[in-house]
Amino acid sequence: MKTAVLPIFFFVLANVCGAVAAEGKALAPPETNLPWEHEESGLRLPAELAKMQAQQVFRYDEAALGFSVRYSDAKARLRGDVYVYPCPKKVTTAEEIKEALRETAGGVVWEVEEMERRGHYKNLKKGKAEYQPFELIPEKAGVSGMLSLPMEMTKVEHGEAGDVEVPVGSFLGIMVLKSHFVKVRITYPLDGTEKEQEKVEKRVTDFVNQARRCVLDPGLREEAAEQIETYRRDSLSEEGREMAGGIFAYAEVTPIMKLTIDDTIATLGDDLEQVYPKASLELVRAFIVGAVAESLKKPGDVAPDLVQAGAAEMVRVFAAMQKAKPGLSSKRMEELETAVKGKKAAAWFKEAGKGR
Repeated sequence: MKTAVLPIFFFVLANVCGAVAAEGKALAPPETNLPWEHEESGLRLPAELAKMQAQQVFRYDEAALGFSVRYSDAKARLRGDVYVYPCPKKVTTAEEIKEALRETAGGVVWEVEEMERRGHYKNLKKGKAEYQPFELIPEKAGVSGMLSLPMEMTKVEHGEAGDVEVPVGSFLGIMVLKSHFVKVRITYPLDGTEKEQEKVEKRVTDFVNQARRCVLDPGLREEAAEQIETYRRDSLSEEGREMAGGIFAYAEVTPIMKLTIDDTIATLGDDLEQVYPKASLELVRAFIVGAVAESLKKPGDVAPDLVQAGAAEMVRVFAAMQKAKPGLSSKRMEELETAVKGKKAAAWFKEAGKGR
């Protein structure tokens, strides 16, 4: 019986900012390496956030409500929503942001309390609200902050057979990005064992942290684009390698893209090591740079081929290596170049991997 009422509960809680769910249009969810982008703020949200899958993007008819992207893990009974909507007044300074977040959180709390007064919830427990300022990237992007508020309550579902009560938790986190609020709300069950609840709490924390990374991502993308430009001017120089390190760090932390470096990619330059020390490392750097550069482009209708882009960068850098070491040759790199020209790099890597 608890499982049956949970979807209804999550729907109601996700729309607790109004007595009736706001009207709008449901849009397709983002796909792997094809994030949804909110153009005004630059916020991008991926197909998966902290192992929760995106279910839909929702565009509200009322412009002041903006958009939301819903994530869920049905098996774990987790539901997460990320909302982005304009701030009703100008907020640029740290103090203005802090005050705006407090006002917004206060409105959400009032709505939850109203739902309790109406008998939809009972045993409402509000945790301690915490505020943490943080700087956006780069420095010129200004500052932001997160106001977080945990809550617990019992959802009361009225039915012909009687009332069904479900204990649940809700975590609210609100941030500011380019005069827009980014509100994160995740709801989760409270009826597990101690060990199960520890796992649930970690999932909640991971989701909020990943959403915060998405808020930082517009500035990080700008920084990565500058590093890529510098890297491509002289990829084999110390400065180029340093830039590649920064780009690799971005690829490691961003939730927006997924990139796998398998053994075929990692060892492509092994047969060149005696003539060109660390050839494999140079080529792996190139692959990552090419893939990241492709991921930074404005999302289109089709997910970009990051493997194709990474392979093309490998071919370009290998040509620079040959220029530095005349006579340097590699049969596998020649095959990869042919595959890149035919836009079949992913298929080539897959086939090459079978022989390992």
